[in-house]
Amino acid sequence: MDTRQLPDLRLPFDTATHPGAGRVQELTEAWCRKFGLLRSPDVAAKFRALGYGRIMATLCPEAPLAGLALVTDWNSFFFIADDQQNIAVDTGRTGRYESLVATLRQVIAGAPPANGHPLVVALRDLLSRTLPDRPAYWVARLRRNLDLWLTGHLAENAYRTSGTVPTVADYVRVRRDACTVLPTLDLVEMIEGATVPDALYRTPQYETLVLGTADIMCWINDIHSLHKEQGDPINLVTVLDHHRHLGVAAAIDAVAERIATRVWEHRTAARELPGTMTRLGISPADQVPIMRCVRDQQSWAAGMETWDRTDTIRFADTEMPGPGGTASYVEDLLDEGVSP
Repeated sequence: MDTRQLPDLRLPFDTATHPGAGRVQELTEAWCRKFGLLRSPDVAAKFRALGYGRIMATLCPEAPLAGLALVTDWNSFFFIADDQQNIAVDTGRTGRYESLVATLRQVIAGAPPANGHPLVVALRDLLSRTLPDRPAYWVARLRRNLDLWLTGHLAENAYRTSGTVPTVADYVRVRRDACTVLPTLDLVEMIEGATVPDALYRTPQYETLVLGTADIMCWINDIHSLHKEQGDPINLVTVLDHHRHLGVAAAIDAVAERIATRVWEHRTAARELPGTMTRLGISPADQVPIMRCVRDQQSWAAGMETWDRTDTIRFADTEMPGPGGTASYVEDLLDEGVSP
């Protein structure tokens, strides 16, 4: 689909880019090579054009470089796992992916790696760099959100393999679960030195901010990636068109309207959050890094829209694979270290 025909999806959020964006891109490529996630020279060249360092640099534009590098490695891991999920469906190897997911979930829960699959070993490294010295409530939340991500992947694949289109409500829930925004925002909290107790995390305002960030980013991506996802039931345009018989153009406009509503809700919740924190007894000093996390959410969402539209090859027409093929930036790791 010609992106010039799409509605204007640019967001009314301030966005910024970390000055170390280029360095972080180099660091995450080296990390992916170290753990066997990135192997062939051709795919490595494509990895630079994908620009995961560029997009993550809009998430924490003022964070220490080491913190940004950690969250970028996590997101390179997430993107590569997402590629394996897609390969599994496209090549009829969903059983392999389910086995891999089972092992990843065991590692997330704290068990030692059961095999040497590159994603398993990489996940173990990420957790070892992330969990030490973190409070128990935060560790439990991160583990829960990571497990939710993989649960979402399995749910998405069930819809894809059965050819079933989810209801709108089911789509929203599954897409949120599978998108990795929730664990990424946990990491932002850590990097920014913010303390978000469960009492605040469960408030309507904070929930709107976290889930709203996920919805905004997912739905924008659904529009930008629609041309590559014809027939994929995990796309809000497809879901609305299927259930409401809108036609593609009207369904795109309906998704854009939903995005605008979510943006308004996000901005409203951000304005209300200081009052909510004060009522919960959170000191003004402790509120500062929490509000910085909110600004990071907005910067990332706006940066992701630009990245989807112009700054990555991930959704480029030139990367549309032929029947039964994969995009040229994908490293097929699915069968490595996974028992039959």
